[in-house]
Amino acid sequence: MERHTEKGKRPMPFTEEQMRQVFDTNLIDFAVKHGYEIEKGDRNTVHVKHSGGLYLFKHGRGYYQFAGGKSGNIIQFVQEYMGIADFKDAVGFILGCHAYEQTEHYVPVAEKEPKGELVLPEKDRGCNQTFAYLTKTRGIDCGIVGEMIKQGKIYQTITHKDGYRFKNCAFVGYDENGKARYCALRAPGKDSKFRQDVENSDKTYGFCMEGHSNRVYEFEAPIDAMSHATLCKLYGMDWQEDHRVAEGCLSDKALARYLKLHPEIREIVFCYDNDMDGRDAKGQPHNHGQVQAERSAAVFKKAGYKVYIQTPQGKDFNEDLMVFWEKMEQEEKNLKEIQGMIQECECL
Repeated sequence: MERHTEKGKRPMPFTEEQMRQVFDTNLIDFAVKHGYEIEKGDRNTVHVKHSGGLYLFKHGRGYYQFAGGKSGNIIQFVQEYMGIADFKDAVGFILGCHAYEQTEHYVPVAEKEPKGELVLPEKDRGCNQTFAYLTKTRGIDCGIVGEMIKQGKIYQTITHKDGYRFKNCAFVGYDENGKARYCALRAPGKDSKFRQDVENSDKTYGFCMEGHSNRVYEFEAPIDAMSHATLCKLYGMDWQEDHRVAEGCLSDKALARYLKLHPEIREIVFCYDNDMDGRDAKGQPHNHGQVQAERSAAVFKKAGYKVYIQTPQGKDFNEDLMVFWEKMEQEEKNLKEIQGMIQECECL
């Protein structure tokens, strides 16, 4: 039954009792019932496995995503991570799940298990969607993407499930013997939120773009590393001169391992995200990327490296790259308009 509001206003699609049930639903149990795996986080949260920085509060009433500093309630969780964008559909989906009958969390939190062998996802026959996503949607240079594909650090995966086929971009990190030790998946769609680390991935082996100088650039994500390389190429620089490492999260563990394998490197440039709208667990402003950059810079400076922090103008270097392309497109449009005006004047 719809709940009616003041005269002249639309009726609410759900009753007060139904909305109470929604917000009394324990998010941890709800997530587990829908296929998410959880493990120990910190004192106040549990971590969603293979999600990067997604944490659920132990009180079961909300979540927090370190990438971008996003937080929200169970309805926003369904909209953001389960692909049900419409508010009414999201509420109806929650009400259809009997998790709301249990408002106290009862699913046991798994201990972190030792990592097993990494098994890379099935490789698709082609790479068209991945290539188009990275070059057209993300604006990354075709030659750079092609080189990463050639090196086996990027490929297109295919998954068959329930009669459907899913294709994703795979970003792979290797050890010094050429063995794959890390793999991150991302859906090749502009508006898709799907991103996941393959089970048994070891984040200490990041996505790396080897150079031959004594400088390494450090990033959160492979797309940002390739975007930075693209910007360098656009400005006439040799994108293959310097090293680049992408952690796949806010960390410097992959960098630490990479430095051991490359003793010639003496300069580190930290290029973490500029989370201007970020919030901490208490809702206070917190620029996660830049705070981590300062912390890591202090650690490696103490270890004897020359350290620098390069902050993107926007949220990250891919956003900076897309702004560059937008400006180029606008300049080209303006030039065509001027040329058209000149031709009109010549005809008079």
